[in-house]
Amino acid sequence: MRQLAFTCAILSLVILAVAAISAGFAYPGYDHLRQYISELGATGASTGPGVSYAFMASGVLLAAFWLMCIPLFPRSPLAMIGFGLSALNGLGLMFGGVFPCDFRCSLASPSPAAVLHEVLGGIGYLCGLAGLGLVGLAAKSWPRGRDLFHLAIVCGAPAAGAIWLIHPGFEFFGGAQRVLEIALAAWTVGVALAVRRPMETVA
Repeated sequence: MRQLAFTCAILSLVILAVAAISAGFAYPGYDHLRQYISELGATGASTGPGVSYAFMASGVLLAAFWLMCIPLFPRSPLAMIGFGLSALNGLGLMFGGVFPCDFRCSLASPSPAAVLHEVLGGIGYLCGLAGLGLVGLAAKSWPRGRDLFHLAIVCGAPAAGAIWLIHPGFEFFGGAQRVLEIALAAWTVGVALAVRRPMETVA
């Protein structure tokens, strides 16, 4: 299960990164600093279908990874809740593909799918950030888990600052979203690498 969990985590991140970067090049005039990632998968966008499928695949793999972490690390209420919240972040990404936002993610007269995209995606981000914090706190008490605790601080601080800047009132809201995504991705990689170690070195 350890290798499967590790593979799910890395494959999830690779799919999302490749989709965002390649679609950004294919989308005319796209600006990563001033546009949402979701605009690449929006209804009516030339890159929409492919990016939406990538969101779904990446989200399912990410949720599976975090759920598989539950039996692979020392069990505690804090850790289990944290891993569960992290899995909800994966589901938020998946539903972001199932329910794409309107063209350019406009909220002027949002469709039902666009509303669900905003709500479920936003909840997913908040759950991912909360999950990071709870798992990090739980890791502090694990033998040899202090590296994950320190990583949680390094990744959590910029993520917590960036999440409140992901709105059109901030000029570089796309950049803020990338900071959040990269911080959560770095945390996921750190946990995935820890998963590969035998239980006696993780517990």
